Amino acid sequence: MCSLAGASGYCPRIVQGYLVLPEPDSALAHRLVDEVIVASGGRLFALDIAFCEAANVVWKHQTGRAGRAAARLSEDDARFVVAELRASPVGVKRSARLLGPALDLAMRYDKTVYDALFVAAADDFNLQAVTTDEPLQLAVKDDFPRVVLLRDWQPR
Repeated sequence: MCSLAGASGYCPRIVQGYLVLPEPDSALAHRLVDEVIVASGGRLFALDIAFCEAANVVWKHQTGRAGRAAARLSEDDARFVVAELRASPVGVKRSARLLGPALDLAMRYDKTVYDALFVAAADDFNLQAVTTDEPLQLAVKDDFPRVVLLRDWQPR
């Protein structure tokens, strides 16, 4: 069981594989999870690298490298969150087939291949992509209008 209450008063939450750590936009992320994933009965899909990225975010929260406004996780809480991620029923999509388009996007927009994989996946799966990465969204918004900021997200 998670013991973290954090500055925002709630624990990291994993719903159908979607991890929400206490951060400034957490309330909006919870709403996204509730309204899109849970209420619609939809299934969450992620690229295989998402688990590594999520575990790295957990590590940042545990070590204090996530920023001043971010909640700090104990070692036990970090292990709990990663165990929950590993057990989540998220559908995993291989990123290898998107490496070519992602590299092209990374070079075109001067973004990391990791970030470009997010855009390439949204484009390939024809899905709306919701992010808190404002520099990424600003860079690609004209060519990929379905990549939206969490704060601007509206349920369909």
